[in-house]
Amino acid sequence: MGIKSMKVAYKVSVVICVFNEGRKLLDALRSLCANKIIEQTEVIIVDDCSTDPETRRLLTLLTKHTRYHIVCSPVNLGLSHSRNLGFENASTPYVLPLDADDTFPPEAIDIIYQAFLDHPEAGFIAGNYLLNKPGKNQATVVDCSMIATNELIDIKKLAGHWSLLGTSPCKKATWELVNGYALKYSYSVQDVDFWIRVLKKGIIGHYLDQIIYSWNQSASGMNMNFDRIDMTRLLEDHRDFYRLIYTDHYVNNAIFEAYYPYKEPDVLMAVGKKYFFQLRPINKLRTIAFFIKTYLTKLSAL
Repeated sequence: MGIKSMKVAYKVSVVICVFNEGRKLLDALRSLCANKIIEQTEVIIVDDCSTDPETRRLLTLLTKHTRYHIVCSPVNLGLSHSRNLGFENASTPYVLPLDADDTFPPEAIDIIYQAFLDHPEAGFIAGNYLLNKPGKNQATVVDCSMIATNELIDIKKLAGHWSLLGTSPCKKATWELVNGYALKYSYSVQDVDFWIRVLKKGIIGHYLDQIIYSWNQSASGMNMNFDRIDMTRLLEDHRDFYRLIYTDHYVNNAIFEAYYPYKEPDVLMAVGKKYFFQLRPINKLRTIAFFIKTYLTKLSAL
């Protein structure tokens, strides 16, 4: 019986999203091996139309010689789409996202799986993680206990100090309940948007006081691509989340000030009109001055 035809009763699913990571993908895959349930771990690799020859050769070899499930997106649609494809193809209740340039510490999968069994009420598991910054020789431990109360993720604490790991393990049912990752944020803040929606649904997150992930931060990777406009849209989309710790006055001015540097007439005028009476004096003056300038520009074009 060949590797491809073997029937395995999987316990957890690891979803690895790939886009031109090359040999880093092998490090991610090797990190899975230091777990007792490796043979019961379903591995799903989602390729978002990689163009790098090395990455494409590796995916071809993995398709031919391993039992890994390789899913190829027909077009490049970003991380949200790749994650959604991975979750859709997962055959187990527990999904562990892993970026192709990151790794799991030894026994992390075993620990996460046991945590789900010990806490069946939890829709996701949040643990501590290692942060490896570019150019730094030593990793920093990110302690997520500061966003937990009685071993549960506290939405109000998280609103004040975002440190939740974007690739935190969760149940497939959790992903289904919030309709997956939003394509509108596919290239920037998809993880933040996803977890805010999860928490706003009242889904329980169990805090695990152990290191369960190693994030290799990359200056050019997807996990560092934070678009300022998308961050502002996120603030607008989840005003109720940020209002857990900030006033309406603060949020409205933060939205206006984030859009202001771009001077996009349609966007800035709409925001200025919407929040005008709650804006700080300087932002009211900016709105009036921008309106006059836009009006005069249109007149001169007639």
